[in-house]
Amino acid sequence: MEQLSYRSSGSNKFRRHSRVRISAPFACALSRRQVRRWLRRPPVDLGVVYDLSICGARVSTEAEIKPGDEITLSLRLPRQIKPAEIAVATVQWRKDQFFGLAFTELSPAAQSRLEKYVAVMSTSAA
Repeated sequence: MEQLSYRSSGSNKFRRHSRVRISAPFACALSRRQVRRWLRRPPVDLGVVYDLSICGARVSTEAEIKPGDEITLSLRLPRQIKPAEIAVATVQWRKDQFFGLAFTELSPAAQSRLEKYVAVMSTSAA
């Protein structure tokens, strides 16, 4: 798994990676990251992705998460057969039911899927 560093900023002009606003938000599944107990899986909550970059996302969910929590995330990217699995995402901020997530661990395959999706969405939005 690749470790990613995330630099938070308040303004888009300071972002290291381009972020795309999703015109048709798509679903994701998330769960709190915890030590797995034998034969017991953490509960899975659903969310909706509104913004996405290769290092993070803005999602809406009713999940019981708060800034600082680590979660796992499964992104159902449109027009892709397999979801992009984010092994670890850290909750950076919360405003009402919206959360800012920073991807801290993801596989090379998930990173490649995200890069392709963001590139396609960036060119189609331009």
